[in-house]
Amino acid sequence: MSDSSFPNSLGQQLKILNILFEKEMNNGLKQLGISLTGTQTAVLMQVASRDPQQLTQKEVEATLRLSHPTTRGIVKRLVATGSITTIPDATDRRQIILQLTTAGATFLEKNSAQIKAQTARSETKLTSRLTLDETQTLSQLVTKMITSLDEN
Repeated sequence: MSDSSFPNSLGQQLKILNILFEKEMNNGLKQLGISLTGTQTAVLMQVASRDPQQLTQKEVEATLRLSHPTTRGIVKRLVATGSITTIPDATDRRQIILQLTTAGATFLEKNSAQIKAQTARSETKLTSRLTLDETQTLSQLVTKMITSLDEN
């Protein structure tokens, strides 16, 4: 493959799409007065969905397919905002358990409907030039591609 064709490769197109979608989501959250990014809110909502059960940082990495450094940065940011706390796992000190704080629960109580609505708006914009059939087909194809790469 020549260098000139790289920007037109499917992988590069998907990367650009991801960047544009994240910008759309983050700008929408910012306009709502929410100072967290889409990925940060996804992590916070994942922690909340497991509360009071324990959720480890490693599980967040696996579920959201994030790198360790990216996840660590998000966790540090959520700790700094007072939304979560971290504690070492008693049985495996290498594992970090994430726990929702009262402030985090209050934030989600106040903002989760807006966050979900912004996600829906961003996804609607993403597929605005597709028919319903095309959107469903695209979703199925993307799921197959994710599965193909997750098998490794």
